[in-house]
Amino acid sequence: MCGLSGYVVAGSTQTRDHAYNHADVLRRMNRRLAHRGPDAEGYFESGPAHLGHRRLSVIDIAASIQPMLTSDQRHALVFNGELYNFKKLRSELVAAGRIFCTAGDTEVLLQAIAHWGEASLQKFDGMFAFAAWDTVTQTLFCARDHLGVKPFYYFWDGKIFAFASELKALLEHPLVKREIDLDALGLFLECQYIPTPLTIYKGIRKLAAGHALELKNGELREWQYWTPSYLEKPAWTEQESLTKLDTELRRSVESMLVADVPLGAFLSGGIDSSLIAALMTDITGKSIETFNLGFQSNDKVNDATQSEHAQAARVAAHIGANHHALMVSPDDVLAAFDSWVDVFDEPFGDQAALPTMLLAKLTRQHVTVALTGEGADELFSGYSNYRKRVSEERFTSVLGATPLAGLVAHLPPAIAKDRVIKAIGQPLEKRYATIPNVFDQSTHRALFSDAMVAALLATHQTHIADYAAAQFRQCDAKDYLEKIMYVDLRLWLPDDLLTKVDRATMAYSLEARVPYLDHKFVEFVAQLSPTLKQNGKTTKYLLKKLAEKYLPHEIVHRGKQGFVMPLSPWLEGGLKKHVENSLGPNGLGKRGLFRAGALEKLLADHHAGRSNHAGRLWALTVLELWFQRHEPNFSL
Repeated sequence: MCGLSGYVVAGSTQTRDHAYNHADVLRRMNRRLAHRGPDAEGYFESGPAHLGHRRLSVIDIAASIQPMLTSDQRHALVFNGELYNFKKLRSELVAAGRIFCTAGDTEVLLQAIAHWGEASLQKFDGMFAFAAWDTVTQTLFCARDHLGVKPFYYFWDGKIFAFASELKALLEHPLVKREIDLDALGLFLECQYIPTPLTIYKGIRKLAAGHALELKNGELREWQYWTPSYLEKPAWTEQESLTKLDTELRRSVESMLVADVPLGAFLSGGIDSSLIAALMTDITGKSIETFNLGFQSNDKVNDATQSEHAQAARVAAHIGANHHALMVSPDDVLAAFDSWVDVFDEPFGDQAALPTMLLAKLTRQHVTVALTGEGADELFSGYSNYRKRVSEERFTSVLGATPLAGLVAHLPPAIAKDRVIKAIGQPLEKRYATIPNVFDQSTHRALFSDAMVAALLATHQTHIADYAAAQFRQCDAKDYLEKIMYVDLRLWLPDDLLTKVDRATMAYSLEARVPYLDHKFVEFVAQLSPTLKQNGKTTKYLLKKLAEKYLPHEIVHRGKQGFVMPLSPWLEGGLKKHVENSLGPNGLGKRGLFRAGALEKLLADHHAGRSNHAGRLWALTVLELWFQRHEPNFSL
């Protein structure tokens, strides 16, 4: 796992000789990513191309230094991630006449690009973001892995193409502009994250999962190289499907155990991470290191309604793991706030990010690589919300075709934001707009200031439903359940859950691997019948059948609980003053984003118990923290 940064000057000779020192700029960019790669730094500068790399050594520790060049010096590569099938590809490339100097996956990726070009993307199994420069054709070739496990940000103004693993590195380039994108800000307030391709800055974009781009002759071309298909549904019996699931998940887990450093696993106490840990134990035949975080109040009394540490300990004992647990209190949260705004370079409201950072810090004290359970919910219908949406669609689809649909837009916001009512007024592709719903779009006119509303209208504001609709249309599934899970697979998963894991772990130089998101495993799950994912009221039906083979029954069939802090009691206790300051006249109140009295009413309603605004107050608090650190003088 590493960090990459760099830029290509695509303009005239005069532009290339702009009044800044290229070597200094590249080093400033690269060194902002030191946390992603504390073991080494390297640079490649040739003509218009400037590539930087920070290395976290995991495979072939001594030899695989980056940037890496082919022996003829034609191709140069900077790469973040792991190529899990590199040994197989290496054999194939050796048979084709390619000569290797190292034993790691970086050179395999480099030689594959040199040998197959763009077609190499169809060969790779792994998580990756890379930039490859061809000194002969003067072409930059970049790509992001199939599911978006690894990040890739870029800036392009027709003259400079700059890229990096994180925003903080891009902002070190003097030509990268920092103008805030109000459309992106509106989306954050709607769903707690900023969806691809937007970032908080107008000129900077995220490369989407499963996408690649090429910069050649001053022209930028971007394309999607992978998307799963749900059309093929083999006539497997349930037992055949279960056997295949066991085989495919074991294959994925085993492929991710390749490392020259210690490995472990996050263990939440739910079936997703517990099954991964159990398979790791079964495959290796030895005890593994497991890590869990629990929550407690300031008086050290465990909040059992929120914390799963007891269940995690039960799983660890069952599989014979060496278990490490960390209990977190509100004081720990306050102490970590400063780190939060350094780790997340744009507004990011997922409350699970902060405890994930604390968990990563603990884990890194023992191992360099940790396997996690992200992705299982989006593949196997792990959220009860999916079942509800499928059930509701049976009548919203009917009512949506009646005159009632046209009346929804004229209802008061308090009524129009109701999920079912809103769905009636939307076309099918917009009825499911992914999971988080902080400030529903129907409330924006009452919440935002006139200046903010006018600014959003001027930019033709998009909503999260617009992004969801694009993914809904792209999915070739015939079943509604699979279509809405695909929406989350393409939005909520990469832009929230995987962003959270990547930043939180890399802040402490910890590599996180995600077995459920091996793209071949995702393709396999897409072939399974929807009834094996959601069977009546049973979520993750087939995955639970598999988990019964490896885990205690009470762990497999306990109710689902997300990895979230006990926000409501903490907001009334240790975090209360901090939240009030963030939303007050010296905080968000001075930014000109919200109507007079809107934030005060939100706080008052929450403290009085009239409404539970915990998630909204958290999102607003981290937004103000971001402003204070990154754009302190911003106001409309």
